[in-house]
Amino acid sequence: MTDGEQREALVRRAEDEREEIVKRYELGLDPTNIVDPWENPTFEIYHITDKYGFMHDSRLPTTRNSQEMQLTKIELERDKKWMKMLAKWPPPQDKLHTRVYKGIPKAVRWPAWKKLLNVDQSIANNVGVYPRMLQLAKKYSTETRQIDADVNRQFRDNLAYRERYSIKQCSLFNVLNAYSIYNSELGYCQGMACVAGVLLLFMQEEEAFWALNTLMTDQKYGMHGLFIEGFPKLTRFIDHHDRILSKIMRKLHKHFTKHNVDALLYAIKWFFVVFVERVPFSLSLRVWDIFLLDGDRVILAMAITILYLHKDELLRMKDMDAIIEYLQVKLHKNFGYSDDDAIHALERVMKKLKDLKLDAPPPAKSNEFPTRTLGDFVEADMEKKIGRRRNDYTDTEKQVITDVISRQEQNAIDVQSTVSYETSECATGDAYSMKTYQSITSLATSPANSSYSLYSNGYVVTTVENAHEHNHDASRSQSIHNLTYLNSQPPQQNALPNGLQHMRHSFSSDSDSRNRLDLDQALEALQKQQLYLHGKPPPPPGGHRELDRGISIVQNGGTHMDQQHNNGAYANVSDADDNDDALSVENTRL
Repeated sequence: MTDGEQREALVRRAEDEREEIVKRYELGLDPTNIVDPWENPTFEIYHITDKYGFMHDSRLPTTRNSQEMQLTKIELERDKKWMKMLAKWPPPQDKLHTRVYKGIPKAVRWPAWKKLLNVDQSIANNVGVYPRMLQLAKKYSTETRQIDADVNRQFRDNLAYRERYSIKQCSLFNVLNAYSIYNSELGYCQGMACVAGVLLLFMQEEEAFWALNTLMTDQKYGMHGLFIEGFPKLTRFIDHHDRILSKIMRKLHKHFTKHNVDALLYAIKWFFVVFVERVPFSLSLRVWDIFLLDGDRVILAMAITILYLHKDELLRMKDMDAIIEYLQVKLHKNFGYSDDDAIHALERVMKKLKDLKLDAPPPAKSNEFPTRTLGDFVEADMEKKIGRRRNDYTDTEKQVITDVISRQEQNAIDVQSTVSYETSECATGDAYSMKTYQSITSLATSPANSSYSLYSNGYVVTTVENAHEHNHDASRSQSIHNLTYLNSQPPQQNALPNGLQHMRHSFSSDSDSRNRLDLDQALEALQKQQLYLHGKPPPPPGGHRELDRGISIVQNGGTHMDQQHNNGAYANVSDADDNDDALSVENTRL
């Protein structure tokens, strides 16, 4: 068989596979549709469903307490006020600000989000565009297989997405598939499934498509820069996050540096999907409300708010893995503050950051926004149609790798300049964590045609959990010791600086998506690597120490977790100049 015949055979195979996947979504819940048993988790182990449609494994209380009844009355009153305000849109800015920060009631979140994202106007200005993009995607999209895989695991504990090929699953597949054609420069990145999934909980299919487009392309939100190859906005936001942390929470910043906790390890999902699945869903919706009103500066402020509210607990932790697990897993289960208290804290932090001129990061670069005309169909080249992996790195990918290595080396210098290695855990107990951290951050990107995964680009670590097994006795640690990855092979060329070998992703779809890495191979390669630290000699042990005053941002009702351990907890962490007074907002008035 000649090369041309082989290419044609591979293209036909990819087209047949895409046609089969599309057909299944068109059939939806039709009894003739074939669904593997593992794709539909059973219901019997679940006993409660919250008002957002998410299922849990504990029963609802048989009676409602007086506080819950009072909250219901308040929300009903807010429903009436919001309906009047929506009828006279746009309202005065101060009234809109006040009501959004109090929380958009669930009953009016659909029309409110549509107003904030100007969805109806987008639909009116683009009549017939979405159906056309959807038809083109069914015939030409190279992202279909990866999108299908991600739809199958998105929000499976929610009634709307619980059943395979349900109405919402089909809508999510259609929105992502159509958008991969509409914004051909971006295509599809795995985190987009979560963003579109949240929108579809409150919108219809075409509405969610145009809302997603606004989030991606409007300069107020600019999420295109988060998902495009090279992740330029992520880099810009991480740098600014570190800048804020080093200026107003020096003690926590030094603590993170000492234990090799880079923001890349905990803040990725905060920025990519606006805190969904990292804080309780009710709180993430409140943050989304404010994000849609005030734009992406809210994300930076909320990241600082989370760290400040929980800094006492974080300062007590002496291990990188424990810190990451706390931020990625435990806060999602139990945030420790009510939603109202957390939002009050966020509002005050935003005010303080604005006063300090730290509320906005440096301006975005041109590569954070689309350069191609949206909606212009561009047929994929032969390599993308086949799904063949490239053999080399793009300049953008090489730059990302270089940037991550530079951050890693700078953090190593910071560690030596701030921590005494004669007594610190960095020289003893945290040595393995530091090597582990390097293995994660050095695997920055891998070659792909157009699809890339925020869960597998070396920035985010995730565990594989059974959708219908919730064993509370089992460890929920998300440390890198118990990650599950697909197999991949290291490249034989393009060796990285300092001997770091970039683990190449295994190919698993017709769009050459980025898949999970084999961390075991990365760790084995890193066993041969030595960590060299350069800088000034460590400071002498001892010296004056001053305890953090622990000023709380939250007014009237904020409950710090494990507050009884505050006294004397930071003798090994705090320095004389480490008071976090810069973020104290006790005298700030809104």
